[in-house]
Amino acid sequence: MEFRRRDVLRLMGFSIAAAALPGCKQESHNLIPYLLPDDEIIPGVANWYATICQECEAGCGTIVRVLEGRAKKIEGNPAHPLNKGKLCAKGQSSLQALYNPDRLKSPLRRMGPRGEGRFEPLTWSEAIEACRDIVRESPASLLVGRAAPGSESTLLDHFMKTVKGTALFYTPEDTISLRKGLRTAFEFDGLPAYDLAHCDYLLSIGAPFLEYWLSPVSLSAGFGAMRQERQSIRGRFVQVEPRLSATGASADRWIPIRPGTEVWLVRALTKLLWQAGRVGRNFRNEAKWLNELRDLTIDEIADTIDVSVTSIRDLASELLEARAPLILAGGTSSDHTNGTDLIIETLALNAMLGSVNRPGGMQLGRPIEFSAGPSAVGEQALMQALGRLADREGALFLHQTDLLHVLPTSLDALPLLRRCRQIVSFASFPDDTTMMADLVLPVHTALESWGDRTYAGLTGVPAVGLQQPVVQPLFESRQIGDLIIELARLLGESVQAELPWQSFHAYLQERWKGRADTTHETDQWIHHLQQGGRWAGTDSPVTVTLSAPPSREPAAFAGDPLEFPFYLLPYPSSGLHRGEGANRPWLQELPDPLTAAVWGSWIELNPVTARTLALSDGDVARVLSPYGAVEAPVVISPGARPDTIAMPLGQGHAAYGRYASNRGVNPTSLLAPLFDRRSGHLASGATRVRIERTGRQARLVRMENPGEGDGTSLIHIERLRRRPGYA
Repeated sequence: MEFRRRDVLRLMGFSIAAAALPGCKQESHNLIPYLLPDDEIIPGVANWYATICQECEAGCGTIVRVLEGRAKKIEGNPAHPLNKGKLCAKGQSSLQALYNPDRLKSPLRRMGPRGEGRFEPLTWSEAIEACRDIVRESPASLLVGRAAPGSESTLLDHFMKTVKGTALFYTPEDTISLRKGLRTAFEFDGLPAYDLAHCDYLLSIGAPFLEYWLSPVSLSAGFGAMRQERQSIRGRFVQVEPRLSATGASADRWIPIRPGTEVWLVRALTKLLWQAGRVGRNFRNEAKWLNELRDLTIDEIADTIDVSVTSIRDLASELLEARAPLILAGGTSSDHTNGTDLIIETLALNAMLGSVNRPGGMQLGRPIEFSAGPSAVGEQALMQALGRLADREGALFLHQTDLLHVLPTSLDALPLLRRCRQIVSFASFPDDTTMMADLVLPVHTALESWGDRTYAGLTGVPAVGLQQPVVQPLFESRQIGDLIIELARLLGESVQAELPWQSFHAYLQERWKGRADTTHETDQWIHHLQQGGRWAGTDSPVTVTLSAPPSREPAAFAGDPLEFPFYLLPYPSSGLHRGEGANRPWLQELPDPLTAAVWGSWIELNPVTARTLALSDGDVARVLSPYGAVEAPVVISPGARPDTIAMPLGQGHAAYGRYASNRGVNPTSLLAPLFDRRSGHLASGATRVRIERTGRQARLVRMENPGEGDGTSLIHIERLRRRPGYA
C-alpha cells in the first residue's frame, strides 16, 4: 500500500496548517494588566492582554487584542516557554466561546421532570441560597470538575473537604496513563518535556503530537525544527498506528500495526537492543526484565502484531544508528486495557537508548513549587465515585464537564445521575449534562476569568501561567471561585473561616505573593500579569531509575470476533476534539486533515473492506457493537487497516447550542465498559464491531477540489506482504 505525502497534503489543504498558527504580526504590542478603568480606554487604540488559553490541558500562553472593550484577536504569547508565540485553531476559537449566542446568561432552576430541559430564571441571591441549601441538606456531595491544575482546582478541593465532600478532577485524555507510567517506571510525578528539536530519529507509537496530544503547539514547533532548522541534519520520523492520522501523514514511513499489540513491538525492539548490548543503563531490576524477554522470538511477535520481521529489525537498527533517538507512545495506541504497559515499556526503551534527560530526548524536570490541587482521575475512578454518591443519594456538583457526552453509555452514568438527590451545574453552555441539572449557575468563559495553570514539566523550565480577564463579563455569569467563596460565607462561620478571602482575585493574589524578582508586591503582581505568568532559569533534571517490571497480559477486547470482526478506533477530531469545540462554527468548518470533511460524522473504511461489503463513498452504514449502534456515511480511506473501522469523536450532542445540537453521531455509544488495568483510563480501543449496509446515501460535506499534485513520491507506507487485504 503506497501513499504519497503530496497526495496527503492535497487533501489536507490549509487545515493542517491550523495546528500551529503563528498570529498576525503587529507593529507594536502593548502588554498590560487588565487594570484600566473604562474611562482610560482610548477609542480606536488597541490594548493587548497576556493570559493563558483554557481550550485544552496544555494551557498555552496567549495575548489578546482588545479594542474599545471588545476582544478582537487572540495570538500566542512569544514570551511563554510552552508555545513561544504559536497558537492552534482551538485557541483562536476562544472568541467564539466568549461571543457564543447560546451561552447561559443567568441562573436557572429546573421545572418539570429532570432531563426535560425546562428551566425558570432565578436571581443570583436566590440561586446562591438554593445552592447553600443543597450543600446543607445532602448526606454526601461530590464535585466533578475539568482537569485544570492550579489555584482554581486547589480552592474547589479545599471547599469540598471543608463541607465533608469530595472533589474529583476528571480528564478523558490518555495523560492519565502517561502519568501512571512515569510514576510506576521512574517514580516521577509529572509530565515530560520532549526535545524534538534536537532529535535525529523519532519513532512514534500512536502519539498524535501534531494534533491533540500533550501540547501539540509546542511539539509541532519542535518537530518543525527537527525537520528543517539544522542545515546538515534532517530528522527521520516513523509513525506506528492502525489508522493513518494527520501526524502519521507527516512521517517518512507509516507502519499499520494490529490494534492493541503495540506493546509487543516495543518488546521486540527491547530484545533486539539487548542483544546488541544496549542494556543496564538506569535499570534497577535488569535481570527480571531480561528474563521476561528471553523466551520471546521476533517471528512470533511479528505474527502477533502483523508487521514483518524485516520492518521490526529495520526499526531496531535505525534506533541503534541514531545519535539522538526518541520514542513516543500515546493517543489511540494507549487506549487499550494494556495502555499503561505500553507507556512503561516505551519509557524503558528510552532508558536503554540513553534518551532520558539529554538533548533530543525526554526531559524529566522538577516542576515549580506551586500547589496545583489533586491529580486528575480517569473514568474508572470517576464511575466508582458516582456510584458511591448515588448509593447515598447525595448531591452532584459539575464544573465545565459534560459527562453524558464524553462517557460511554455502557458505563450507565445517566442512571447514576438520576439517582442523585440534586445536581448543580457550573457551566457556560447548555450541554448534555447541564440539561439534567436541578440548578444551573452560569460561569465566566476563560477570557472573562482570573486563574493560573501549572505545567508539571511540559514547558522544560519551571513555569506557572497566569490568566486574567481581558474584557468585562458580557452576561450575568460569575467566576466559579467567587461563587464558592460566597457560598462558604452563607454556610456559616466555620466554613467561612476556611475560605476567608473576599474574592477569587484576592485568593489568587495571595497565592502569587513573592513569586517574582521584584521587591514591591504591586510590582510583582503587575510584572506577572504583563508577562503572562512566571518562569525563570532551567529545570533541574530528576535522576531516574527504571523500577517497574514488565507485564505479559494482552489487550482485552469486548465482542465475539466471529460476530464483530472489526476493531473500532474512535479518535478525537482535530478541531472539535472530544466535543468541546462543537459549538464553534470556526472549528466545525475546519476540514479534517485527511478526509477534508466538515460539519458531520463519518465512518472510515479501507478500500478492500469497502469492496467486500459493497460500500462506496457516501453510503450510509450502520456500525454495531455489543453495546449500541450508530449510522453515518462512509469515507473510503487507504489510511485504515482492513480490519479496523475508524470514527471521529466530537459530534452527536443532544444539547450544546445551535451549532452542535443533533449534528452527527457520538461513537462513545458503541464503547465497552473496559479500562486500562493500571491507570483506570477508559480503554476506548477495546471494542469490536460489525458494519451493515442501510441502502441509503448521504452527502457528507467535504472541501471540494483540493488541487492536483505532481505525483512526486515523498512518503512511503509500510507494505504488509504477509497479509492479504491491503490495497
